[in-house]
Amino acid sequence: MIPSYTRLTAAATALFLAGAVHVQADTPLGIAYNNQECGLVMFDVYGEFEWPGDYYGDYYGSLCTNPNALVSMYASMYTYCLPEDIEPGLDIMNEWCTEYGEVELLRPSEFAANLTKEAIAALPVYGEGDVEEGSNVTAPFLMSKAVFDVTRRSEHAYDWEQRLHAYYTFACYGFWAIILLFGVVQNITYKIIESRSSYVYTDAEGSGRPINNAKPANIFGRAAAVVRKYVIMPSALPPYHQQRIMGCTIPTRAETFVVASYWIIGIVLGAVNIHGFNGNIFWSGSASQIWRYISDRTGTMSYGNLPLLWIFSGRNNIFLWMTGWSFGTFNIFHRHIARLATLQAIMHSIGYTAYYFCAGYGEYYFLYFAERELWWTLGVSATVVMSFLIIFSFSYFRAKLYENFLIVHIVLSVLLLVFLYYHTAIFDLEDYNYPFILTACVIWGFDRFVRLVRQLYINLHVRRNTVGNGKGGRIQTTKATVTYHEAANILTVDVVPGNAKIFPGPGQHYFLYQPLTIVGWENHPFTLAWWNQTSSSSSTDDDLHLQFWVRPYDGWTKKLVKQCKAKGGSTLTTAPAMLLEGPYGKAEPLHTFDQVLLVAGGSGIAGVLPYLLDYVRRVERGAAAGANGKVPTRTRNITIVWADRSEAFIRFIADGVLAGLLNRPDINVAFHLTGSQPAVADASNIASTASSSTDAVDSPVTPAEDADATVGEKTVQQFDSEKGGVFENTADLNKKSIAAGYRIQAGRPDVLSTVRKLTQSIHGTDARLGVMVCGPNDLADNVRHVVAQNMETTRESIEYFEESFGW
Repeated sequence: MIPSYTRLTAAATALFLAGAVHVQADTPLGIAYNNQECGLVMFDVYGEFEWPGDYYGDYYGSLCTNPNALVSMYASMYTYCLPEDIEPGLDIMNEWCTEYGEVELLRPSEFAANLTKEAIAALPVYGEGDVEEGSNVTAPFLMSKAVFDVTRRSEHAYDWEQRLHAYYTFACYGFWAIILLFGVVQNITYKIIESRSSYVYTDAEGSGRPINNAKPANIFGRAAAVVRKYVIMPSALPPYHQQRIMGCTIPTRAETFVVASYWIIGIVLGAVNIHGFNGNIFWSGSASQIWRYISDRTGTMSYGNLPLLWIFSGRNNIFLWMTGWSFGTFNIFHRHIARLATLQAIMHSIGYTAYYFCAGYGEYYFLYFAERELWWTLGVSATVVMSFLIIFSFSYFRAKLYENFLIVHIVLSVLLLVFLYYHTAIFDLEDYNYPFILTACVIWGFDRFVRLVRQLYINLHVRRNTVGNGKGGRIQTTKATVTYHEAANILTVDVVPGNAKIFPGPGQHYFLYQPLTIVGWENHPFTLAWWNQTSSSSSTDDDLHLQFWVRPYDGWTKKLVKQCKAKGGSTLTTAPAMLLEGPYGKAEPLHTFDQVLLVAGGSGIAGVLPYLLDYVRRVERGAAAGANGKVPTRTRNITIVWADRSEAFIRFIADGVLAGLLNRPDINVAFHLTGSQPAVADASNIASTASSSTDAVDSPVTPAEDADATVGEKTVQQFDSEKGGVFENTADLNKKSIAAGYRIQAGRPDVLSTVRKLTQSIHGTDARLGVMVCGPNDLADNVRHVVAQNMETTRESIEYFEESFGW
């Protein structure tokens, strides 16, 4: 009797491998196409019997070589299959024989005498129940039309779902391809516009480009202005962006649109077009079929998210370079892809649990746990690991356990890939492990390899020694000096990289390592605050000094303070072994704006001062060009608003990096002291400007726990030569500041009013305003909000930039 097909084989593993028996190795995810299904129907029906002879008991050996089995299958194909489906069906049958049975399929030509119309018509026709399942069959027979129809429908339903699993998974790749392509086109467009507006020619008086009345923009310019004002710039929940709500970062509206679209696509595609029917030969009940298809769909889509996870997580990413987007934007996408992939993995696990019990295989569900089946156990473990990765990635844990978070995240990620590899190793490698896990590993390996190359390039360099006898070469390595200025509570990290042939600039950040410590793998991002080339006494080459200013908190920076204090003295210095990795980040095109507003809070001064120094260098280059020369900046005026709690730190910057720049007519600087009020004796140079504005600047930006930095324009050796510099005597500082022509105002600055005033000053003209903020989260969010409010809808007159490190 032909079986009723109300269940699968009794073998427990075959339950899970039912999908593996319906794959094609050379197609995406092993799917079988519609014109191949008729050949698979032959395996479905005749594979349920035993065929005495060679390879007896061997599923593929019997089906692919036994004459009785082959005549039966070929006769049924010629009788029921469409002519155009026969050859594709034979191809997939042969592929399965060679792939899974390691035998060659004997072709129909070898049984031509048995496959004539007369011979086929003489074969007995058996319907459902006529041949007992698993019995020995010693003569060929033809399946009935009813058996063929229900088997073909069941095979088609399964293969159709398998195809949808693959197509919907790759549709998600299509979504991100469109998003990234948009970013690339946008970046190229911005670069072209930037190149056209990055310089002006001076006139005979050297006054540069005149400011004219604004001309009406074309329809594309007006559309771009509207999109920038209402979509790209504002937060989804203004004014919250850097500030967190319930521990969650609020993306911009554009980022929210992308994230929400992907969630909708992932959820909808994971649930649509899933059908079952009674009488299916694999699973008789509709509920078991639907749960099985849901499980397969969500599992496949979760796997498909693995390469995307690593694409959006690495520091060294070709898409990051091509789109010009910030690492913070990529990190937002990374986190939401991870959350969706984890939800899909959980649904995959829930679905398979429901499937086993709906199909009547509950005993096998518990048997797999009892016998500790590797593929089963590691599948469950992978879902648990993914869940813990999501939990530990919330901002609370990242902020509280920064150093531990990184190592835990890496360890769990490695375990996840290992668990998933063995979970799906029962399938062809081409089905899941190669396209998804191997791709993720390659992307991860590329990022780590480039990190290593960056470290080797910047930290090791062979120089010709021209001092002394001039023989041979020597390896130049990175040297670092860390100075703790106790009065200002600031660490100066001065690094001389082994290789001076790098190109420092504004907007860059580097990762610093202490390789000789117990946790030498830890790395911390710091904004490049200042750089300078100084002559070295030991070489004809100049030493490049990269300087970082860090406000110490807990963790690594606190350890640096302890190392400095162990040296003693008023200005505490130590020289730990360090390595650099970088540079990362990009310079924003502030030089293409007529007016620039730089806003800093606390040690966020590091993010904005390099742009001021870059502006001064560009103006000096333009002055050297003479009349009618090319000035590499359009900027006519820069305004800096900086607030900090430490008077000593403010004076350190004012008397250091800003010395000589404060009296320039094109630079306006406002210092605000937001900490405790100064002593009466020292108050002669401090005016009160307390503001009721909401943009507090009481704390520095902390993208990582200790990743904020500030800036100075002297090397550590120069600071040390000043007998402790500006930190020893406040009265002396007041005298210096009066002579330098600056004032420190007490209270918070009204930054929002400043933005509004500058915006009004360019209204109706063709001038453009660039606003950059590096400071506390509430300050950045409020400035972003007010900039969005003051943007015009007829032209792109104002643009907002934010110096922050998303992680």
